[in-house]
Amino acid sequence: MKIWAHRGCCNTWPENTPESFSAASKLDITGIELDIQLTKDRKIVVIHDETVDRTTDGKGWVKDFTLSEIKKLKIESQPVDGVKQYTHIPTIEEVFEILKPACINRGLLINIEIKSSVIRYDGIEEMIYDTVKKWGLEKNIIYSSFNPFTIVLMKKNHPDVNAGILFDSEQLCLEFSQMFPVDALHPYIKMLHVDNIRSKTNLPIRAWNEEEPFFPVKKPFEPYNFAELEKLGVTDIFTNYADKYAECR
Repeated sequence: MKIWAHRGCCNTWPENTPESFSAASKLDITGIELDIQLTKDRKIVVIHDETVDRTTDGKGWVKDFTLSEIKKLKIESQPVDGVKQYTHIPTIEEVFEILKPACINRGLLINIEIKSSVIRYDGIEEMIYDTVKKWGLEKNIIYSSFNPFTIVLMKKNHPDVNAGILFDSEQLCLEFSQMFPVDALHPYIKMLHVDNIRSKTNLPIRAWNEEEPFFPVKKPFEPYNFAELEKLGVTDIFTNYADKYAECR
């Protein structure tokens, strides 16, 4: 089973932050997943939600902040000697600077989820493609999105890119792959309901979940039964517990 650090090491560090990516880059895992959106002045930033409310001390839509403004927002991180510490929302280039050594030296992969379902960020597909090319990371990137149009557009404009379709339902992922060119299926781990999936596709199946806790919430680590997942055709998992699985190895 291939392990991907979901939003970095997001059980130990705040999700999608420099610290979470730095920690994940040191693990013996396949890859790291992250999310991108655009600021008001059209800079690519790494954040999951379309608003900053849940993860920072600010309020409002990502699209309504300039990069300078979004950089002023604080994200509470691990305390040091009982003193609160804070981090920030990074740009995609900050993240590439952290991860590129592991990509080049160890073949670490990066799954970039393009958040274009709630807010249609015009041109974000070409912007991230050009940025990846600028950093020389083309071979290390998998693009994904819940917006089918984004995946169709990426594959139409750049047939050689590696792209996975995101849906809750494995059946919907499969049906999409039968109509449009994709390189992987990314279904919800609790909706793997296609019988004998391997008779229908040879594509990687990278399952994601929404039950595992994010920093600072702590819950007992309950690992997935990999044998059972493999019987269902799953090849990879996106997990908040990447460090725990790496330790188990």
